[in-house]
Amino acid sequence: MSIPNVKIANENMQTAEVSINFQRLDETQLVSYFVKPEHLESVFREVIRRHQKTVYTYVRNMLLSHEDADDVTQNVFIKIWQNLHTFRGESKLSTWIYRIASNETITHLRKVKPTIDFDEAQPEFADSLSTEPYLSSEAIERKLQKALCYLPYKQKLVFVLRYFEDMSYDEISDLTQTSVGALKSSYHQAVQKIEIYLNVL
Repeated sequence: MSIPNVKIANENMQTAEVSINFQRLDETQLVSYFVKPEHLESVFREVIRRHQKTVYTYVRNMLLSHEDADDVTQNVFIKIWQNLHTFRGESKLSTWIYRIASNETITHLRKVKPTIDFDEAQPEFADSLSTEPYLSSEAIERKLQKALCYLPYKQKLVFVLRYFEDMSYDEISDLTQTSVGALKSSYHQAVQKIEIYLNVL
């Protein structure tokens, strides 16, 4: 994915007087530059460098299709660019980015399937796995991706964030505004269903 082709306002393109190595900054230090127009483009490039791969992987696990995931990832970083100056560290930067990625994923699903019911599984999406050239050919990975299609969206979301993204329940709770207890229950149900599906698919 290339850097989103977004229109950058002239006032945000001021030349910084001091050269800063943004790669060496921790998250808090990096966020402190979000409000400095002369550094905004450099900061944005660093955000892309740090988070592009994880955003794409997350979206890909939710959508399966490489092309769809690539498009949505592009949209995610456009939204990040448009709202970067408004982020004040009220949550972790990664949580804020995952929230944008989740919203863009839902927007995409509603666009391609206007009647989608997020409380129901979408097993028809499993059909695309056989023609998807970018997925690993490992049989167990393909079976796992197929099994995920048989989960309701919310259970799939929790499973992907916990299993693939290795997020804590507290982080997922902050992201989804759902209690930790409910998330643990949802994850447990998802694991049980996946174990069943892996035995029959």
